[in-house]
Amino acid sequence: MLRDELRWVRHRWLAVLIPAPVAAMAAWALVADGKVGWTVVAGAVAAVVGAFAPTVVERARVVREGRERRNRVAAGALVADLPESVAWLLHPQAAVVGFVGRGWLLALLDRWCADPDAMAVRLLVGAGGVGKTRLARHFADRLTGWQWWAVAPGGEASVAGQLEAGDRPGRLLLTVDYAEARDPAALAHLLCVAQRSGGVRVLLQARSAGLWWSSLSAAYPAQAHLVDALTVSGNVIEVPARIEDHAPQQIVSGAVVAFAARLHRRPLDEVPVDGAESDVPVLRLHARALLAVLGGPQGDGRHDVLAEVLGHEGRYWRHRARRDGLPGAGEATADAVLRRLVGVAALLGADNRAQAMDLVRRVPGLSGAPPEAVDRYVGWLCGLYPPVAKGGGLGTLQPDLLAEDLAVAVLRECTPADRVRMLRGLAPNQALQALTVLNRACTHQPEAVEMIDVALAADLPVMTEAVLQIGLQFPGMLASRVATLLATAELDLGWAQRTVRRVPYPSIEFGRIALVLTTHALRASTATMPSDRAALLAWHALRLAEAGRPAEALAASQEAVDLRRELVAGDRDAHLPDLAMSVGNHAVRLAKVGRRAEALTVSGEAVGLRRELVVGDRDAHLPDLAMSVGNHAAMLAEAGRRAEALTMSEEAVDLHRELAANNRDAHLPNLAMSVNNHAAMLAEAGRRAEALTMSEEAVDLYRELTAGNRDAHLPDLVMSVGNHAVRLADVGRRAEALAASQEAVDLYRELAANNRDAHLPNLAMSVNNHAAMLAEAGRRAEALIASEEAVELRRYLVAGNRDAYLSNLAGSVNNHALRLAEAGRRAEALSASQEAVDLYRELATNNRDAHLPDLARSLWTLGYVARILGETSEQILAAAAEGVRYFEELAASEPQAFAGRRDAAASTLISLQNSTTGQHPQLARPTSPGADEAAPDIVSLETLDS
Repeated sequence: MLRDELRWVRHRWLAVLIPAPVAAMAAWALVADGKVGWTVVAGAVAAVVGAFAPTVVERARVVREGRERRNRVAAGALVADLPESVAWLLHPQAAVVGFVGRGWLLALLDRWCADPDAMAVRLLVGAGGVGKTRLARHFADRLTGWQWWAVAPGGEASVAGQLEAGDRPGRLLLTVDYAEARDPAALAHLLCVAQRSGGVRVLLQARSAGLWWSSLSAAYPAQAHLVDALTVSGNVIEVPARIEDHAPQQIVSGAVVAFAARLHRRPLDEVPVDGAESDVPVLRLHARALLAVLGGPQGDGRHDVLAEVLGHEGRYWRHRARRDGLPGAGEATADAVLRRLVGVAALLGADNRAQAMDLVRRVPGLSGAPPEAVDRYVGWLCGLYPPVAKGGGLGTLQPDLLAEDLAVAVLRECTPADRVRMLRGLAPNQALQALTVLNRACTHQPEAVEMIDVALAADLPVMTEAVLQIGLQFPGMLASRVATLLATAELDLGWAQRTVRRVPYPSIEFGRIALVLTTHALRASTATMPSDRAALLAWHALRLAEAGRPAEALAASQEAVDLRRELVAGDRDAHLPDLAMSVGNHAVRLAKVGRRAEALTVSGEAVGLRRELVVGDRDAHLPDLAMSVGNHAAMLAEAGRRAEALTMSEEAVDLHRELAANNRDAHLPNLAMSVNNHAAMLAEAGRRAEALTMSEEAVDLYRELTAGNRDAHLPDLVMSVGNHAVRLADVGRRAEALAASQEAVDLYRELAANNRDAHLPNLAMSVNNHAAMLAEAGRRAEALIASEEAVELRRYLVAGNRDAYLSNLAGSVNNHALRLAEAGRRAEALSASQEAVDLYRELATNNRDAHLPDLARSLWTLGYVARILGETSEQILAAAAEGVRYFEELAASEPQAFAGRRDAAASTLISLQNSTTGQHPQLARPTSPGADEAAPDIVSLETLDS
């Protein structure tokens, strides 16, 4: 303060002393010239003014302009160019705004790291912009006693190698951003290494935990069991948009202060956030705060905050363009070119300089640019957003939501021809990035869906291969669109044949793509080698069966068998394995369309061929023998040869246990199938306690498998749960049986909603069995509704394929007759019961061994229904007597299975015969066809043709 006062006094004295000599000199000159009085005084004053007026005026102007400049800055007025990327201020790495909230998530992660018994993996999921990356970085920074490595894209194998070599600090946290976009095999390997290392935690971040997560084990079969254990839903943590205890207004106000300090501006007193709900992603709230500091619209309904941020970012592009000497830098048309260039770079990316130069030429307005201009644009792009990794690739606009918005906007503004030219002939990495960016943008840019269709159609082969890599990240979005386009496209035969083998099997998501490709390849392959065509037919049959088209699958399978028989006749050693494969699969096809006698013969042939191969090389052919033995056991059971079926089924289980003991991950699915089927065989043989134990084991195995790959194993889990419900009912555990049955129905409805043709038969089976469980529990009204639904579903199936589903319809109708009788609906019950008898007569005529038990049971049911409804006639008495005779025939060969039913049916007959005398012995209720139905409805997994 004292220094300031002295400076003021000094300036006042200078103001007096400096003009004094000038005035004195002017006065002396006038006196010397003979001037007197006021003339001398006026002259002195004029001299002073004349000498100092220019300096004073200039000083006043400078002061005034400085004051105006300070006022502009204070008011937040914008400068012409901003040399810094304002978009970067929103990036998590910049961390301009302090981290707030997320206390419960941080505590959850703290407990995870502190628990020595916890799994090594956690996955943070949430929509774009909710702050997953910032949360992971903040957690890593504050985690005491731990080292932190951020795993760069493509660095998973390197980090895994370091961990395996023991080259790491004591306790280590790994963070992996955009985990869903990483190479699945490399990521799965890293997770396994981290789990085995001890003292290592892996924190993944992704926008969702969908099929990519649940099927990760399929990419790493060497440790599939461990990957399945790591990728369970319990290891997923959802990051909500809302930050607890922090309202949107608080978040925006705090961010305004932070951005103003960074940009050296005076913060506004308050920024209104009208219309901002509590679930607005934090990135958008920060963007609104940044706009408030920069000036301009702030997303008031007419303006989107991200688009406005991009408008400010345009000045950064212009500044760099001027500095780098780009053609026409600063002109309006040049600004538009720069915007398109950044948008295309965000959409496609580039891994090297050659791709970057090609990218520049794809931009509308730059296709004809000379090489030196293209080179300048590439240099400008590389300097604009430097890439994270070295190697000549491009970095892109960040955060990703901004890049996605700009990419979609640039595509939308282009002409259709420019869009196609931009997206055709891309390198594989660019096709992957384009589809990834557009699919991520769909959640906040509705126009992105249209652009996905444009991208897929622009270069279908390249995009198809990209979809097979990233389609699981976006289930239901890409695969169906590609399949529709492939169905009418002109495709190269060689490409189709190569690509179909890269489609995973089985796969709910990609199965339709494979089927379209095999269909196309077969139409165009009439001149190919017989061995190649046979292999293609085998693949086609698998895909047709997967799609629920059994009759067509059978035709393709038969043709493959015929071709391979011809090949074996010429060279048995070379082609015998392929023939054995085709014969085994063909047996399954025959069984699925109801041609059971032929199926059994062909299945026996397949087992014989496999045994021949195993003698020559047990290790190579044992898995196929185990599969063939299991399938043959199921077909023997369907043919009524139950003792042989049980023996073969037990052999199959033993073979699969041997295989699983040596390689659990590879053989667990087949072991689960074999155990499930053997449980059914044991139940058929009346060994119910053993059947229940085996059934429970099968469910546990399938739950384990489904936890790791829901897409592949859910249908098998549902089947095993349904069968287990029957096993529980067999031993009288009715409450548990009903709960399991309900679970099976719910899961089958889920499957049928996505693929009605493939899963409708099993849904019908499940509903039918559930009706029986409800009836057993005394819930008769619900049982009747479910029973009626089962009949309608099976009538629909029989209308499409009578041979395959007639037996199932007969069982449902027989069950429904019982439900109607219990409800007192006399006429309908008798009519349904008679229809069931007629259907079983038709079936038994074609295959007596397989369907005689069912016919006997339906005749018993007819007598039971008539008796409880008080309906007696000669026709009904004859039918009941016929049923007893059949049970006597069956009991003679298999007394354990049929003696009890024979006696119960005879009791019903006696009651009918004595009804006129007034005697009413207690009736034994016929066994439910629903319970017996589980075994025939088992579908053995098919072996995959090599």
